[in-house]
Amino acid sequence: MKNYLNRVTSVILVAATVLCSSLCLDFSAAAAEDTNSKVAALENTESQSAKLAENPAVTVTSVSYQVNETVPTAKYMSSTVYTEQPTTVPAVSIPAPIVGDVKNIIKTSFEKDKITLTWDKVEGATGYVLYYCNADKTKEFTKVKELTTNSCTIKNLLHTTSYYFKVSAYVVQDGIKYEGKGTIKKTATQPGNMSNCRLSRSSDVIQISWNRNSKATGYKIYRSCAKSKNKYVEYKTIKNNKTTTFIDKKVEKGKTYNYKVKAYRNLYSKNTYNGSSTIIKATCGLCAPNFSMTTQLSRVSLTWKKNKYASGYEVYYSTSKNGKYTKLVNTKNDFYNTKKLSNNKTYYFRVRPYRYEGKNKTKICGTYHTKSIKVTNKAYGKNIGKTYIEVSIKQQHMWFYLNGKLYCETNVVTGNDDKYHATPKGAYKIFQRQSPTTLYGPGYITKVSYWLGFTSSGCGIHDSSWRSSKEYGGTTYKGNGSHGCVNTPYNAIKKIYKKAKKGNYVVVY
Repeated sequence: MKNYLNRVTSVILVAATVLCSSLCLDFSAAAAEDTNSKVAALENTESQSAKLAENPAVTVTSVSYQVNETVPTAKYMSSTVYTEQPTTVPAVSIPAPIVGDVKNIIKTSFEKDKITLTWDKVEGATGYVLYYCNADKTKEFTKVKELTTNSCTIKNLLHTTSYYFKVSAYVVQDGIKYEGKGTIKKTATQPGNMSNCRLSRSSDVIQISWNRNSKATGYKIYRSCAKSKNKYVEYKTIKNNKTTTFIDKKVEKGKTYNYKVKAYRNLYSKNTYNGSSTIIKATCGLCAPNFSMTTQLSRVSLTWKKNKYASGYEVYYSTSKNGKYTKLVNTKNDFYNTKKLSNNKTYYFRVRPYRYEGKNKTKICGTYHTKSIKVTNKAYGKNIGKTYIEVSIKQQHMWFYLNGKLYCETNVVTGNDDKYHATPKGAYKIFQRQSPTTLYGPGYITKVSYWLGFTSSGCGIHDSSWRSSKEYGGTTYKGNGSHGCVNTPYNAIKKIYKKAKKGNYVVVY
């Protein structure tokens, strides 16, 4: 009986052992199969990542997370924890847009200080970017501005200067600006008007001069005259910028010629940039008069020889040789006396002839000389005081100063303009006062109301009732003057006689 029970127990243990072994083998196989599938999945993910990396338009983004899993163990397996790095759905970026090139950039302005550019519109462009550089100094571009139109004016530029401009189109996509390749335009500003373009000689030849333009290649001279039917023709090309004068020898005295001087600059092999010029009008022979000057009583007296081609003369003065000159007068006379000037101060004077020509009476000016003189309040080296009589033969005018202030002035008739009867120049003192009196001379006896004698030879200031008011001043003294006295209108001499005393100076010049 005991042996029987032992055999049954052994059979049951064997059966249980077999059953457990079978169960363990099945579970291990399942676990192994699950593990193998996960490894295969990871290998498949790496393969896909490699393929995506080969495509540059595709961006692969990884997201890490962990999965903790406990695997049932068999007696020949250990417990394992897996950490996975799965991939997300690949993010693909939008390709950058293609930005077209700017074409046909054209300069549409011809000015010395600004340049206007236009160009063809670029299809799809949001706007344009403009760059520039002063090519005379650098080749590095500087951004000027961004535009939404296909034209632009760039101001405050230098004259006669080479500039490079670069224009590029741009497109904005998803908030990002994509700028295309720039197109370069080489151009330049125009030369400006010629500086200080002037007539410097007008005798038997005509000479014009101007200030040098350091950036110019050279200068072009245009001339207009009767021979060209008053149309401007290119007359001379000066091929360097060091020459700043031009002498025209093919001229005739008394004839008028018009000139233009233009600076030009050659750039980029074929392009010539021309400037502009004001017109210079010149009459051959309308040259600067050689004038003389004297000073007395704080005035300056200028005299010159008349030019037969002149209609009149301009007189200018300045307190410095190269300073600003002020016009004093336009006169047809060959003399001019200034007003009172500052004592002991040097002044500069110019006398320029002019003529009127044509139906419109166009004013054409000649050349001039510049001379200086130091003003004095003396007269012929004498201090004459503050009360005196002043007589200008050229102006046929007389002034009476009382205590330094002008008391009376009037036109007069002085001695006949010849070597026998001319009123003597100099500084004299009044030594006779008579009212009335009778004047005696060769061939005449004349009664006058007022007499102020100032020379021992019998010259004085007196009234002259035999003269009309039109005879005083002007040129009466040239042929119908006095015997040397100063003929004065009655009302003027009456006023002067009341205040003038013996010993007061009479200055004649």
